[in-house]
Amino acid sequence: MNKDQLNMNKPVDIKSINLSQECSVCDSLAAKILIVEPNGYPNEAVKWSLDDLSDYEKYRNFDSNYLIYSGPGGSNGNIGDAIDEERKTKLINAFTAPFNEVNIREQFYDMAGYCVECQNFYCSKHWNTSSQGYGKCPQGHGKSLDPHWSPNS
Repeated sequence: MNKDQLNMNKPVDIKSINLSQECSVCDSLAAKILIVEPNGYPNEAVKWSLDDLSDYEKYRNFDSNYLIYSGPGGSNGNIGDAIDEERKTKLINAFTAPFNEVNIREQFYDMAGYCVECQNFYCSKHWNTSSQGYGKCPQGHGKSLDPHWSPNS
């Protein structure tokens, strides 16, 4: 199925900036970070069912940039959240090497799986995460990956 077949009336225009990060241990996805530009679709849209495509078109505001995120601490689904140009710029700056922990923390509570001490990204498999949301990287450095976690939980 090609992208024109997904939507019988018009082609799917792929317009996304991929800032996703790979796990430094296994090279799988540590965090999916996509910025979908106005009037655009994410790269993965070419694989969507007609129902998924219909939902995307129904709920997305095509005048805005959208952020689609999935990381160790959660996700915002296939449609994502509308973002302004300032946030778009901050995301690009945060997830383009060299990485800066302050810039990354400002964007995502779970830091997209980034360990400050190791200066590496890790996937959910390699963050040993408790049911309360506290995680340890493969080197044993710990942090909260869930904004609702507290040491008293």
